[in-house]
Parts: sequence; structure tokens; C-alpha cells
Amino acid sequence: MPGSEHIADPHSRAGHGSPLSRRLRLQQFAIFIKVIEAGSVLAASRELAMTQPAISKSIQDLEAQVGTRLFERGKTGMRVTESGMVFESHARLILSQLRYLSEDLDAMKTGMSGHLIVGTLIAASATLLPNAIGNLRSFAPDVDVTVKVGSNSTLHPQLIKGEVDIVLGILPEELAVASKHHHDISLLKHVPLFDEGFDVVISAKHPLAAQERIGMHELGAMGWIIPTRESANYLAAQQFFHSNGQKMPQRVIESVSILTNLELVIQWGMVAMMPKSAARRFERLGLVKALEYARIERITRVGYTIRADRENSAILQNFIGALHQSLREGGGG
Repeated sequence: MPGSEHIADPHSRAGHGSPLSRRLRLQQFAIFIKVIEAGSVLAASRELAMTQPAISKSIQDLEAQVGTRLFERGKTGMRVTESGMVFESHARLILSQLRYLSEDLDAMKTGMSGHLIVGTLIAASATLLPNAIGNLRSFAPDVDVTVKVGSNSTLHPQLIKGEVDIVLGILPEELAVASKHHHDISLLKHVPLFDEGFDVVISAKHPLAAQERIGMHELGAMGWIIPTRESANYLAAQQFFHSNGQKMPQRVIESVSILTNLELVIQWGMVAMMPKSAARRFERLGLVKALEYARIERITRVGYTIRADRENSAILQNFIGALHQSLREGGGG
């Protein structure tokens, strides 16, 4: 698209006549979002199986209809303008609501189909979430499930915008951390499921694993893996070292990736702080040894977060039921 195309004035007939709801088409929202995600008209045309002129015309028509430029065109691709960012926020919400409508209609017809997007944190990834998905698929095999991994600071805003359906993991201690926009906090509902402790683990094949007691001084030479500073468990790490009369290690790896941490422990002889449910599972598999004396006293609450301002879809209700079934079967903490 050339950079000199005309954009309708907001007060012209095109921009000031009939309401936007009568001028805009849903396909324009989808094309607009795809251009943002793909980074260029060419890439978007490939993903949408449309011609470049068709994509360009859709964006040009959209800009004319809203009366402002949504993209800056350059040699390296498309860059969203400030107005485009505002439009993007609303466009994603509209498309997510359309997805909810589709899922609710499908659920009314079959009760067992649709698409569920689950956001998860470290504490729920090892046992609870896999078991819940397995239970869901056992009685609703036609439900497609997408899992997104992140922190509360990234997943809760996605939940508010409708980009995920439920967030499973450590509940925030203060509601204010749920969203950077405090007026959005009331949109979230936190439901606790169980309390989670933490263990310090080393490789089951590490020479120290054969000892009955391991002193903190013996762990000093090993590299430590602790939760990231923005995670809900960083305070637990600080309290652990303080209660054992130690300062926080100077050189640490901050990570909440269970698989990365497990590999570092097994292959590189490091010592890690790990949610108790995950640590005990890996210990039963003979991969790590949980250090009994190093039990972390601080307890975090694991549960799920959903939107408080809308009714749960049938698919989400089924998944929440699968979560509770997993807990009854011992698949949680």
C-alpha cells in the first residue's frame, strides 16, 4: 500500500455519517489483526489465503471508515499508529466475544465441542493441568484446548481482553497485581483450589543425594535456580535464605520453566526451588531428590481465575469440573 493514500477526514461524510457499527464488517477486524500479527500485508495475505490488493483495500477502507490512519507504512513492514493501538484493543475484544458466541452456540447444540484457551503458571503445569485436560478430553473429546504459559502480569490482562478463558496457577496475594489497570480488577474472580508448598531439589544422581543430611554450606558451591523477581514465589526464595541464615546468592538463574529447571538440575548439577507437587512427582520418577530440611515454609495458594462479569460457557464449566475431578483423584497439590 503506498504511503500517500487518502484517509478520510473524521468530519467528512465517510467518517461522520452513519455509525461505525453500520459501516464496519467483521472481516475487516480479522484482517486488521492478522496484518498486525504477521507484520506485513504480504505475510498476512499468505496466512489468510487472500491477495495483497484485497488485504490493502480492506485496510484502506477501514482507515477511511474510522477517519484516521491505523498503520504507518515503511520499507520494513507495517507499524501500528497510536490510533491503531486503540482500535486493536477493541478489535481483539470484539473478535473474542464473537468466539464466545460461537462456542456458546456450539455448546448449546452438542454440549461437548468448541475451543478452550487456558493460561497457566508454573505451579499448575506439572500435574493439575495435564490431569484436568485428560479428564476433560475423556468425556468431551471434541473440545480443542490451547495452553498458554506465562505469569499473572501477562495472563490476567489477556483474560480481561478475552484472549484466554481461564488462568490456572498461583493466585495473587494482592488483587492489585492482577492487572496494571486497577479499574479492571473487579472483572476477575479468583477461586482457590489448594495450598502449595515448595521444596529445594538436586539431581537424584548428584553425589550429595546419597547423604542423609545436607547442610546449606554444601549447597553454596552449586548454582541456584530461583523464581523470577516478578513471580509470586520470589518472596518465598528470599524468606528461605533468610530463615536459613543465608544471604541471597549473588549469581543465580531466575526461571519458572519447570522443564528448563529440571534439565539444569539433572544435567548441570544445579539446585532449584520447585513447587512441591512438581518436586515430589519428579522424585517418584527417580529424577531428583527433595531436601527434607530445606522445605520452604511460605505457602502459596493455587487456584483459577476467571472473568467475573460474564457467565461461564458450557465448555469452561466442564473444564472447571475436570479440575475438581483431578483434585479428588490426587492430581493437585
